[in-house]
Amino acid sequence: MLSGATGQLRNLATTGGNPLQRTRCVYFQDVTTACNKRNPGSGCSAVGGYTRYHAILGVPAALPDASAPETCIATHPSDLAVALAALDAQVQVLGPAGARMIPFGELHRLPGDDPSRDTMLEHGELITAIDLPPLPAGARSAYRKVRDRASYAFALVSVAVVLAGDDVRLVLGGVAHKPWRATRAEEVLRGRPLTEDTVRAAMEAELADAQPQPGIDGGNGFKIPLVTRTVVATVRDLIPGGTA
Repeated sequence: MLSGATGQLRNLATTGGNPLQRTRCVYFQDVTTACNKRNPGSGCSAVGGYTRYHAILGVPAALPDASAPETCIATHPSDLAVALAALDAQVQVLGPAGARMIPFGELHRLPGDDPSRDTMLEHGELITAIDLPPLPAGARSAYRKVRDRASYAFALVSVAVVLAGDDVRLVLGGVAHKPWRATRAEEVLRGRPLTEDTVRAAMEAELADAQPQPGIDGGNGFKIPLVTRTVVATVRDLIPGGTA
């Protein structure tokens, strides 16, 4: 929690508001540049531009050029959202059509054909509560954030892990337009010893479709080995004796 924001922000922000912050990048904030999220149809200045913080997962295999109206490769900035997804949180929503519940993993959306929309909330809906189901007895969990500087920077990559018996939950941040549930990796790890080799094999399966982005800064291909190392380190810390 202390790494997520300054004290001033933590005193003002809410558990519902933090996951609803815009999925954005430096081009979204610079109104002199084209940005499909800010101005749909204008293009995506991030494609081929400064991509260090941008997505490698949930990106089309054949990425359209920068002028394509559906293109957005920004990553969701929230630390809290990654942890809530790993905890299988439930989002209580109230709107004109009444109350409904959204599993946290389904709250956010990939850009699709409308990158201006970040979530599945309908017009007029408000989050009224976020419920955390109790973890199984003996469960262990951790969140790890890798960033360029210690002073409240967004994550280059982040990892939330929950270990509960044979159940492994793994969510990645800083790699996609939304908190990324690593379901392929979870399936590989389920019921298997959590050794470094099995964790690396699981991440290889998860990252098989990763699309690193070239850019004027050298691109973000470094995120592929970085996120694997971060997952290995996080799992190792959760295992008694650090045997991963």
